Amino acid sequence: MYAGQEDVKKVIFIIPTLGGGGAERVFLHILKNLDRSKFSPSVVLFEKTGDLLPELPVEIKVKILKEHDETYRMYGTVFIKLALRFSRFIKQERPDVIVSFMWYTNFVTLIAKMVSRISSKVIVSERYGFAVSFEGRIAEFLRRMIIRFFYPRADSIIVNSAAMGQQLKDTFHVQANKIATIYNPVDISKIRSLSEEEVDHPWFDQPLPIIISIGRVTRQKGFDQLIKAVKTLHDEGTACRLVILGKGPEDGNLKKLYSALGISDRVLFLGFQQNPYRYLARATIFVLSSFYEGFPNVLLEAIALGIPSVATQCPTGPDEIITDGMDGLLVPPGDHVALAEAIRKLLQDNSMRWQFSEAGKRRAQDFEVKDIVRQYEKAIEKVCA
Repeated sequence: MYAGQEDVKKVIFIIPTLGGGGAERVFLHILKNLDRSKFSPSVVLFEKTGDLLPELPVEIKVKILKEHDETYRMYGTVFIKLALRFSRFIKQERPDVIVSFMWYTNFVTLIAKMVSRISSKVIVSERYGFAVSFEGRIAEFLRRMIIRFFYPRADSIIVNSAAMGQQLKDTFHVQANKIATIYNPVDISKIRSLSEEEVDHPWFDQPLPIIISIGRVTRQKGFDQLIKAVKTLHDEGTACRLVILGKGPEDGNLKKLYSALGISDRVLFLGFQQNPYRYLARATIFVLSSFYEGFPNVLLEAIALGIPSVATQCPTGPDEIITDGMDGLLVPPGDHVALAEAIRKLLQDNSMRWQFSEAGKRRAQDFEVKDIVRQYEKAIEKVCA
């Protein structure tokens, strides 16, 4: 706590790791921009791992719950160890508020609060919807049970899309006055600055249009549908190349897919990139091909950079960011033919691309990081009141 600031609220933020996902980026945005005259933040991680660790502000205290050579697994009794360790930590620290990200972390946090019996307020943040999941039946069953029976113990539940808030009310009967919708932020000035860095791959110096997609390489992201769409475009003679940034368990399967389709010369995997914006800014079109989302940061970042975008109208988020035909195109999830048609339409219409570029930049202003962080600050102040 800062000297002379007796009213500063002590806030602990907790998340499993700092991997390269959207939730972790939002987590870091809040930490970096939180008003230090009002809030004193610290961080708890299950494990000190993740590509985004270097972005953690150096002045912030970090507590790691995993000990020594333990292997962190979601199932089994590990949640008991995590909850007990976190309980001891919060009894020692006595925070005013705990802000938890992601459903499993929310579970651990709420148990720790019950065990510790301290008066700290708890805000849980739910990051994606409930229509479909590729996380596995056990994980999804556990998630739904935790939401139904533990989330009512939270003081506030932050969701990152209005549709998700409605799902919590309709499916899980969560009290409406506990739910706050706060969209994900985008740091427009930072990503525009980072986008100016040079790119050293020859594809970006050639005139052939580049379609780009970014995300963890999982089934959720629908990259298989995007690769099939590129195959459809290739077969009909529409010239383009696909660049995918990210890494994950589907890497091998997707490489086998585009090889089997005979388009290895049209698809490029560049893995996780600390600065994806230099590639994104040089793309012709951005495509989000997901089956489901929470609120896709990368779509926000694409329109902020003025990249004309195509997105699946999946649950939840894309249709709360762009309006079909005004600042982007929306297509059904899991339909590679519709995806190919939308990409072709945009590639062939220069005026539409210009319109989407300008309208997208205007729309992105609604998600400016400082405005979104102020909403988180108000949510913290509200539970303290």
